[in-house]
Amino acid sequence: MNYVMVLLVPFYRVDEQTIACESAFATHLKELLPRVSPWGKRIVIHSPMMTEAVYLKNKSHLAHIDCEKEAIHYVSGPCVDLSRPHFLLCSPFSIWPTIWKVVRSANVIHASASKDVFKLFTIMSIFFAVIQGKKTIFVMDIDHRNSAEMSYQTGKLSRKSYWLCRYIYNPLISLQIRFASRFCHLVMLKGQSLVDDYGKGRDKVKNFYDTAHDRSFILSEARLAKKISSWGQTDRNIKLVYFGRLMAYKGIIDMIVATKKINEILCEKNEKKSVSLTIIGAGEQELELKKIIDDQQLQDLVHLKGAMQYGEELFGCLAEYDFLLAAPHSEDTPRSVFDAMACGLPMIAYDTYYYKDLANTGTVETVKWLSTDAMASKIFELSCNPEAVKEMIIACRTFAINNTQEVWLNKRLAWTKEFLSK
Repeated sequence: MNYVMVLLVPFYRVDEQTIACESAFATHLKELLPRVSPWGKRIVIHSPMMTEAVYLKNKSHLAHIDCEKEAIHYVSGPCVDLSRPHFLLCSPFSIWPTIWKVVRSANVIHASASKDVFKLFTIMSIFFAVIQGKKTIFVMDIDHRNSAEMSYQTGKLSRKSYWLCRYIYNPLISLQIRFASRFCHLVMLKGQSLVDDYGKGRDKVKNFYDTAHDRSFILSEARLAKKISSWGQTDRNIKLVYFGRLMAYKGIIDMIVATKKINEILCEKNEKKSVSLTIIGAGEQELELKKIIDDQQLQDLVHLKGAMQYGEELFGCLAEYDFLLAAPHSEDTPRSVFDAMACGLPMIAYDTYYYKDLANTGTVETVKWLSTDAMASKIFELSCNPEAVKEMIIACRTFAINNTQEVWLNKRLAWTKEFLSK
């Protein structure tokens, strides 16, 4: 039997033997496989198909998996850019029957909620698994409840769309989580507020960290000492970084604005140091960001780098920076926060629920949501307080050591053994 994961992570079938996906996720699957062997000799992924254009554009930093060698197989789902009407039309005749067959081949179904309620994909595998009496693991990676309000405030949603999200779409997502919390064997939710509100005291509902770094990626003692000692220098230039997908909701433009403002503050105060921002990644906003940088002549302050494959080179690069910026315009729970910690990279972030949750680790300083002035002020404040930054760097490394992918996969294995045996 198979350990089946029904996901929204897009895959591309290169040929009959080879599939491709985001590199960090491929690493996660390879680490996961030996831990789920009691429930399946191979992992079967059922997820949307990446388009050929996206694959060719991102081929250099995607991971390629030999299906037979790695015992990771792929069942193609609908195309990732399939429209809602087309999805609704196809669902009863091809999409859902395929999910039913995939579930029937499984010993365990691992899936999540369908955040787009017009494209019920992942949640159908949970529903079918419950009907078929399969073991089930449900994962929810974000608290969706504030996103409509946030998107309305940023102008992403019209008033009509806001009301639809608040009173129809969000309740339907909540219904999926409540169903899973009631009927699934193990439920993992990203954020303590989700656990408290949906778990209702059920022991099988767990808060989890979705980390991907291993011990070898964590800043060495020697590099830690070097990084800390660099904060003893006066008038040192500050290097900020963002890495991940270049998407509008990530608030990358806000980061650029904050970088510009902090340099204006430094100029007003006759400070000799400067602050720069490096953006590492690829995505749909890339051309817009290039245009902003060119139009405002910010080439000396803001640097665009392409995407880097997940691994030693990326972590070595990140360790050279001083702060990670996070300015999400809607709720976000990126894995990058843990990768940053592994690099001894403190974070300055908008005070969305996930970053507020992590603030008690001593690795994150939060500022008022959407306030580029507050972000710029916090950058200046920390740049003038090296002792506080040193404590944050140490806290980052300590947290990373205690929360590697291996640690969390073993926790999940223990939970799986406990709750799937019932």
